[in-house]
Amino acid sequence: MRKKIVITLWISLVILIIAFGSLVVIQNKKAAKEAAEKERIEAQQEQAHLEAEKAEQDAIEAAAAAAEQEDEYTFTDFEATYFAVADATVREEPYDTAEIVGTLSVDQRVSIVATCDQTDYYKIKVSDDFGYVSFEDVSEEYIDIPLPSTSKPVPTATKDILFIGNSITMYPATSDWWGSGWGCGASTAANDYVHLTVAAKGYSSYDFMSLRAWEFSNTRNKELDDLDPYITNYQYGTIVIELGENVKNHETHFSEDLTDMIKYIRSYNPNARIVMLDNFWAYSSIISTKKSVASATGCTYVSLSDIQGVAEYQLQEGDEYVTPDGRVYTIGSFLAGHPNDAGYAAIAQHLIAVL
Repeated sequence: MRKKIVITLWISLVILIIAFGSLVVIQNKKAAKEAAEKERIEAQQEQAHLEAEKAEQDAIEAAAAAAEQEDEYTFTDFEATYFAVADATVREEPYDTAEIVGTLSVDQRVSIVATCDQTDYYKIKVSDDFGYVSFEDVSEEYIDIPLPSTSKPVPTATKDILFIGNSITMYPATSDWWGSGWGCGASTAANDYVHLTVAAKGYSSYDFMSLRAWEFSNTRNKELDDLDPYITNYQYGTIVIELGENVKNHETHFSEDLTDMIKYIRSYNPNARIVMLDNFWAYSSIISTKKSVASATGCTYVSLSDIQGVAEYQLQEGDEYVTPDGRVYTIGSFLAGHPNDAGYAAIAQHLIAVL
């Protein structure tokens, strides 16, 4: 019995020793695994740190190289006015990977001041600063924009007269003034030149519309389809063109564009009498172009030379206008110079005299 007890104790001791040894082995493996994981994480952190340091150094070197390259650029003076090709890109420096600072629309005028000696880039004037455009992004020649398609049939329905103009013919409601869809500056619709002319001539059917965007556009022929709701639907006995006041500083290709407008109108209204109204503001070069185009295309020209620049016919900045419902408007820089009621009456009298 005693011998059996001793054997049992020895067996239990052996089992305890084995269990303890296994526990030690497991703990050692766990510690080794944790140490390996810690080393791996530290190695990753060190690698990331090294990569960040390298990226920072690369950026510094690249900036230094760019600065050094910039310092190497030289330019030859070259003054010219070219025209932008579609989506012309303006860059901060004269090379292809330089930062883009803007784009130019097709046929936009580009004032070139120099040519880069190291790259195929022009230095151009941009507002009060400079930019750079690739040689291939500008053209010495104005890009001719074709007329819109004339695929619709010539209309058969008729109306007496169509007025095509800018804000002097029709201006929408804005916070700048009291009106809503008539000649800008007139006290009421009845007092603008369109409605005075219609009333005096007894026209029973007429339309008037704004083509003001055409005056500012670099690609005016693309604006001509704004005429379609009128000239493709009606034959007008007379069409009055009152455009030019906003062409100042946008005169490039004005003669060709005005001629194209008349061609487009006549493609749908071949028998209409076209009357070209003189500028209300005395811009001599624009007036000269309008007279020349009118003569070349067989249009009637209505001179306003006796009222151009005459203060009594114009709204004056700082003056006040009180609407019938008591609202008070102070004439600001936008309205100033537009015809007042006397100016509109004078325009209408000149136009009525030739109709």
